Amino acid sequence: MIKITNIKIYLLKYNNKNPVLSSFGNIKFRSSLVIEIHDENNNNGIGEIWCNFPNHGGRYRFEILKDYFIDFLINFQFEDPSSVKKFLIEKFNSIKNQTGDFGAFENIFSGIDCAAWDLFSKIKKKPLNKLINDQSKNKIKVYASGINRDEHLERIQEARLLGIDRFKIKIGFNILEDIKAITSIEETIASNEKYMLDVNQAWSLDNVHENISKLKNFNYLWLEEPISANHSISEIVQLNKLHKNLAFGENLIYLKKFYELDNDTQIQFLQPDLARYGGITDILDLGKNIKKNKIWLHYLGGAIGLISSAHIMSALNPDGYLEYDINENELRTKIVNPSLQIINGYLELNENYGIGFQISDNLNQFIDQFYEYRN
Repeated sequence: MIKITNIKIYLLKYNNKNPVLSSFGNIKFRSSLVIEIHDENNNNGIGEIWCNFPNHGGRYRFEILKDYFIDFLINFQFEDPSSVKKFLIEKFNSIKNQTGDFGAFENIFSGIDCAAWDLFSKIKKKPLNKLINDQSKNKIKVYASGINRDEHLERIQEARLLGIDRFKIKIGFNILEDIKAITSIEETIASNEKYMLDVNQAWSLDNVHENISKLKNFNYLWLEEPISANHSISEIVQLNKLHKNLAFGENLIYLKKFYELDNDTQIQFLQPDLARYGGITDILDLGKNIKKNKIWLHYLGGAIGLISSAHIMSALNPDGYLEYDINENELRTKIVNPSLQIINGYLELNENYGIGFQISDNLNQFIDQFYEYRN
């Protein structure tokens, strides 16, 4: 039986030089909310809690975690890592409904779940991906994302220097300007490279068909979230019947929606985010019930969540590509040991137990809030 005896919470902040632009708003600084749990033998597990947006969402989640979750987590005992999340959902279902704050609570459940799996795999003395699938490799291909439309030439070149050959560009601002940028991208892309487009849910049912039709002669690999994830599955499926290569999932909050989308054979790219909704437990359940080669994990945050996602991708869909934010972010590059590396287009993992990386001792420059509770 594993007993949680010590908990640390880190809210990390990095002031990026250039804001990340999207159709729903700008990210002016980067945040990473990390939970670290320890057992009686001082084994630890770490997980990241999604807090990208709005800009101060991390502080809000930090306070909820500190004020409400710690008392339930400390001294909790488990044999199966998935039981931690199940226990917390039962405890917090009422307050989640009372506040109407589905997102923050689900994000916290997910990050704690990731920490429990990291701790569990360390105790089992296995890398996380090999605990799930002993044939997993120590690397996964990545595609460059977070590319602002008007900076695509510079960001694509930066990605190429890392050996990356897939690039996702943000559109959804003005369709005519988007088309100019896409034309430029197609003139830039080499024969061995591909690009994707991310609308960030910016189009409505009133203009989505017209806008997609204007892109019909372009050769993008996929068009991501052209409409809001709040639309019904039937509306999404109908849209997919009329247009090619659509991708969904980043903002779907119920697993059953992924099952329904999996039934549509035309949809090839489903993009759950394990730090936002479901954690590792739900993604593994998803992998048992839908076609694994459709699972292309979405991820945009700090190093911890990215590494956790890399383990799950390498275990479930080793031939897929994991999302990798190409923008400057020292919360991705400077907060873990050993250093996170992209080599020849692959995110490199290792043979260390768990996720294989630990939080760096040199975090002072990034710490916005910190809390520790010892039994």
